[in-house]
Amino acid sequence: MALNIISNYAANVAHRNLSNSDEMATRSLAKLSSGTRVVSARDDAASMAIGARLNSQVEALKTATVNVGQANSMLQIADGGLATINDVLTRMKT
Repeated sequence: MALNIISNYAANVAHRNLSNSDEMATRSLAKLSSGTRVVSARDDAASMAIGARLNSQVEALKTATVNVGQANSMLQIADGGLATINDVLTRMKT
C-alpha cells in the first residue's frame, strides 16, 4: 500500500481558520448560556478569583442564616419550657 501525502496549503489555512472560529464561537456560546461575564480563568483571572471568593462568602452567609434560624427555634423551645416551669412554681407557691 503506497502512502501519498498531498498538501493543499489553502485548505490547511482554511481548516485552521475554521477551527479557530469554531473555538471562539464555542467560548462565546458558553458565556451567553452561563449568564456570567467570566466563565473561566482564561477570560479574566482576577475577576474569576473575586467571583469565587464572593460565591464562597454567599454560601457561608446562607449557612449562617440557617444556623441562626435553628438557634432561634431552640431558644423558643427553651422559653416554652421555662414558661411551663414558671407556671408550676407559681401554682406551688399559691
